[in-house]
Amino acid sequence: MLQAMQTSNNINANARVTSKPILSGTHTFGRPALLMCVPKLYEVSYVINPWMKDNLGNSSRRRALQQWEDLYEVLSGLTDIHLVEPIAGSPDMVFTANAGLARDGVVAISSFYHPERQGEEPHFREWFHKAGYAVVDLPRETPFEGEGDALFSADGSILWAGHGTRTLEASHVALRRLWDVEVVSLRLMDPRFYHLDTCFAPLEDGSLLYYPPAFDEESLKKIEAVYTAEKRIAVGEEDALAFACNAVNLGKTIVLNCISADLKQELRERGFEVIQVRLDEFLKAGGAAKCLVMKLTPEIHAKSEARDAAVQGGGVETKLIAMEEEYGAHNYHPLDVVIDRAQGAWVTDVNGRRYLDFLAAYSAVNQGHCHPEILAAMVEQAQKVTLTSRAFRNDQLPLLLRDLHELTGFEMALPMNSGAEAVETALKAARKWGEAVKGVEANRTEIIVCSNNFHGRTISIVGFSTDEQYRAGFGPFPAGFRHVPFGDVKALRRAITPETVAFLVEPIQGEAGVIVPPDGYLRAVAEICKANNVLLIADEIQSGLGRTGKLFAYMHDGITPDVVIAGKALSGGFYPVSVVMSSREVLGVFRPGDHGSTFGGNPLACAVARAALRVIVDEKLAERSAELGAYALARLQRMRSETVREIRGRGLWLAIELNVPARPICEALRDRGVLCKETHETVIRIAPPLVILREDLDWGLEQIEFVLAGDSEKLADDALLRSEEGVFSRVA
Repeated sequence: MLQAMQTSNNINANARVTSKPILSGTHTFGRPALLMCVPKLYEVSYVINPWMKDNLGNSSRRRALQQWEDLYEVLSGLTDIHLVEPIAGSPDMVFTANAGLARDGVVAISSFYHPERQGEEPHFREWFHKAGYAVVDLPRETPFEGEGDALFSADGSILWAGHGTRTLEASHVALRRLWDVEVVSLRLMDPRFYHLDTCFAPLEDGSLLYYPPAFDEESLKKIEAVYTAEKRIAVGEEDALAFACNAVNLGKTIVLNCISADLKQELRERGFEVIQVRLDEFLKAGGAAKCLVMKLTPEIHAKSEARDAAVQGGGVETKLIAMEEEYGAHNYHPLDVVIDRAQGAWVTDVNGRRYLDFLAAYSAVNQGHCHPEILAAMVEQAQKVTLTSRAFRNDQLPLLLRDLHELTGFEMALPMNSGAEAVETALKAARKWGEAVKGVEANRTEIIVCSNNFHGRTISIVGFSTDEQYRAGFGPFPAGFRHVPFGDVKALRRAITPETVAFLVEPIQGEAGVIVPPDGYLRAVAEICKANNVLLIADEIQSGLGRTGKLFAYMHDGITPDVVIAGKALSGGFYPVSVVMSSREVLGVFRPGDHGSTFGGNPLACAVARAALRVIVDEKLAERSAELGAYALARLQRMRSETVREIRGRGLWLAIELNVPARPICEALRDRGVLCKETHETVIRIAPPLVILREDLDWGLEQIEFVLAGDSEKLADDALLRSEEGVFSRVA
């Protein structure tokens, strides 16, 4: 079994190698550690580059080990070294630069072009997982070979990425999204310099050591646009063939294979200490100093003390689940995955495994997890003022009210916190409007709701639910509500009386299983309500803000309700924010003291909501939902499965209704890296963040197809091999 750390007695009797534990706490912050692999299994046993061709079967493991130990001795005096155990059948594993690319506690594992090296991937993956990294597997169809073809500039602002021989340029998109960094693609033209690190070395003083003939003209222009002439150190062919550019640079020290006296002098004149280590045995396989090391992120992401304490005696996930079960009320039945970080459409659990989020917190994170623009707004406002209560005014509430008016056209808005609070607010407004404006006798107003509705969990709301579990044990309930079947226009018309003041409806019933009403239903409802002086209240808490392919779901019918309730995505998942929007006639019935909330309309909430709305509009997320939703619906409807009864939805809000319990299917999907949640026993909802990439959506749908086809065991490992950090990029 792969071991994360090895000591000298694990290598051989004569090796002069030590290793510090990766989570020992001895690592110096700000200084990268290095990952190396002892060449005790090294040999040139196949040909995958021009250097190997004339050296097949002509390598000396003894000389390789001696040269490697000399390099290790030098580097261990400069920084910490960590070791990964070599494995049989992968002699090139010694070239750990190709293991992946690490930054900020995240590592992108290489997806090797040649089958001869693909066996290394799971072993590197396991090592990084044990070391505490968030592990990202790049797609097999876009080969990427780690630091061999991806090197950060000295200040970290640019990722120089090579392509043309072993790494495909298409993988650069994934790297850009993964770290939100500028990626500059460089095309390699000389097969002898098949990896970027063989001919290109950004140095820590801001200069560059490189071999110009290895690149095409366009790439040279890109290089020259960043590095001025005085910052460029061009090596000649003799030094290039000695892999002079394949150097390890730590501070003002450069460690590399033997080079010419002229190049050594130039580097010294620039203030570098040059340490040469003979590495000609590794040149036989096409590698030298830099090929033999991978830089690790400085912070190494050790577990926190609290998590370490929890781990004692068992896995952290098991401990946290047990703790929640012991101390928490059992009002939910979550899937057993313990998430500790997320970004975009992806979440990561405490074990470092990543999952594609197909629930989006019931539409609360339409903008994706931890959207940077919303995060920035939250941090900025939190540093100024978070709460004033409505006893005083604040400078953010007026701006949010204006933004809502300009975006929706509604005259007034009343912000609250949770969705249930907003529904209660709308109910109170409707009742008071019924008495004050419509003239219904006091305490006689009625509100019509739909069967199978879900508007929240308060006493009054569950009181008019038709789901017995929501009601059981919570009575007595407030009166004044009556039910009609969802989608039944005639039933609504019959139910209205002179005392009816409002009809509360979800444009699409989410909790009931993403039930889409007949075409034209809301348009007919609006006409009936208008004819009878009844307020049409649209609960758009889940369906609104882009989820169905329009800003609000009612827009599909070309109507404007009298009252609209929004929440969830109104804050992008950062903070509970909800709002009721309507006319002056309706919301104008409230007088000071009639209704309120200490936190409703607080400056932090308002700043967050304003940013969340900007993201939805600027990134055209409603339009994106319409496009991807139509594609996903069509793909799922082509699926053939004996367990599927119906597939329906609108935008990126879909449902798969089964003729078997849905929970086991959701658990199988979790095991394949996709998070869905069942509702009403036999329905699976699919509602990913609207920023999801098309290729990630495809991958997630593929997992669903496998599971529903009964192939949950087939290609089980592939659920871990296809992923890309869903970090944010403009999608408009």
